[in-house]
Order: sequence, then C-alpha cells, then structure tokens
Amino acid sequence: MYKPRKKRGQATVEMALVLPLFLFALIGIFDFGRAMHAWSTLNYQCIQAARAATKRIHPLVARDMFTSATHTPEDSVKAVFWKFRSPMMAENNYSAIEFAGVGVNGFETVEVKASFDFSPVTPLLGSLVGSESKPGTITIHASAKERKE
Repeated sequence: MYKPRKKRGQATVEMALVLPLFLFALIGIFDFGRAMHAWSTLNYQCIQAARAATKRIHPLVARDMFTSATHTPEDSVKAVFWKFRSPMMAENNYSAIEFAGVGVNGFETVEVKASFDFSPVTPLLGSLVGSESKPGTITIHASAKERKE
C-alpha cells in the first residue's frame, strides 16, 4: 500500500509568502483611513473658519457694508481654524494657510485655504505617490468659500 510522505514546512512557506502582502495591505488600509481623517479634518477647519469670518458682529448695524468693523476680525478666525485641529495632525505639518477677504474692507466673500503634509507609514507608499518637493509626504489641500452676511 502506498503511504504519502508527510508535507513538512508547507504552511511555513505559504505564510512566509502571504504574510508580507497581508501586512502591507493592512497598513495601507490604516494609512488610507489616516489620510481620509486628515482631509476631512482640514476641510472641516476651513469650513468652520469661513463660517466664523462671514458672521456679522452686530446683525442690525450697517447691513450693506463689509468692513473690518462689521465682521469677525482675522485673529478670531484664525483661532477658530486652530480650535478644530485634530490631535493627530501636527501643527508644523500645515502649510499655505490663507484667509482671503477676512477683516478686509470691500470684500463680500471669504475664502479659507490650507494644506497639510501627510506622511504615510506604509513602506514605499510615500515615495510612490508623494510630492517631488517633499519626498515621502502627500500634500492634502482644502478650501472653503462663503459669502458674508
């Protein structure tokens, strides 16, 4: 009668081949979630800052004027922007933060723009999709534009 030989080490070899791919996919999913969180938070910060900038200080005074005395000043708008920052997003990774039309006479709209440099932990991902100016990072942009009250 024929007895098949025992297969030793087959599971170990299969695990050695599949485990790196599984871990790469798992870390990639984790990074994608972090990137979506960073984009969502950055977008929310811009929206909240733009909303704060469009509010009138006194709703019944000078309804047809758009001056620095009738709307929220720029310092307050910046404070609102930073108030909604996620603890997972370091302040030094922010760049190109612009507050157009905030606290300026004559502008009827406000636009808030910001960028965030995201560093993925997945091996090689940052170098594949990262920017040329900052290798290993992905720059995320967000903006919000609203009309003043």
